[in-house]
Amino acid sequence: MKTTHIILLIVIAVGIAILATSITDASTYDSVNSAKAKPGKYVHLIGKLDTSNGRHIEYDALKNPNYLSFHIVDSLGGSTRVVYMKGKPPTDMERSERMVLKGKMTDSAFLCEDILIKCPSKYTEEKAKISSK
Repeated sequence: MKTTHIILLIVIAVGIAILATSITDASTYDSVNSAKAKPGKYVHLIGKLDTSNGRHIEYDALKNPNYLSFHIVDSLGGSTRVVYMKGKPPTDMERSERMVLKGKMTDSAFLCEDILIKCPSKYTEEKAKISSK
């Protein structure tokens, strides 16, 4: 075999290996209960802030500005505690309609790495203005 053929085969093998590892790391949207069934796996949860039973957002910038804890509930009724260790709560978190959380479930809580907030109030106001014209 020529050297170029060997190099081409090596490049193809490396490409296949990269694709195989990225497919196994791909995350999906899960419910709270399905995420609890697979602890340690990276998942995306969709839910809304759970303020029932006196639950609230735990954040104290003076004690630890990088600790945020709250509860979410998903559309199927599953609930879990979320711990976010990367800073303050996102703006308008209390008013959000839903949020997408990226992270891993443990026995006691969902360890969140990223929070994406869906806040429809801005768009609802714009729709009302457009429809009234």
